[in-house]
Amino acid sequence: MRHWRFCLISFWVLLFLQGCFLTSEEQQVRETANHFWQAVLAGDMEQAKSLASWDTVQYLQYLQQQDFTPQRFETGELKIDGNTAEVATVLYGGDKGEMAIPVRTVLLRGDKVWQVDVHQSMGSMVNGAMGAMVDQLNSLVQQGLKGLDESLSNGIRGLGESLQDGMKQLEKDLSRPLPPPASGQKDQKSI
Repeated sequence: MRHWRFCLISFWVLLFLQGCFLTSEEQQVRETANHFWQAVLAGDMEQAKSLASWDTVQYLQYLQQQDFTPQRFETGELKIDGNTAEVATVLYGGDKGEMAIPVRTVLLRGDKVWQVDVHQSMGSMVNGAMGAMVDQLNSLVQQGLKGLDESLSNGIRGLGESLQDGMKQLEKDLSRPLPPPASGQKDQKSI
């Protein structure tokens, strides 16, 4: 009986310790990703550099360009696979922060710390930006088609009303008796 109790308690202690390890591992990944994007948004490239993997630091210059101006970010799901982690991230850019750009923030485990792989993260950003632009273009086309559809409907409705008015006028004109022929004209034979 004591043996079972000992095994059961040992199992729960190991399970608890594993949960603590995974939670702290996930927490480190998320904090690193959050601190990295906060530094990029604040323009603190020295801080961003300290959170990036050494072999991808040179790609930080592309995040400093004026063309790339996210207003805010959100992180979501994360996945850890050995020494690599991915954090689903959404950057909000545009004048009012209305354009959502999905990004995979890729992190690598270095000397007991997680570092952002800027190169892979930027690669996913390009794909996300292209997807966001295609979505915006699609939305604009849909709005344009909706406007065109409404214009065509209004035009056809107006044409239908004009045709009905014309038909009523024609019926009215045809229901009136023909005036008698003028006295100076010869009778014409009807065909």
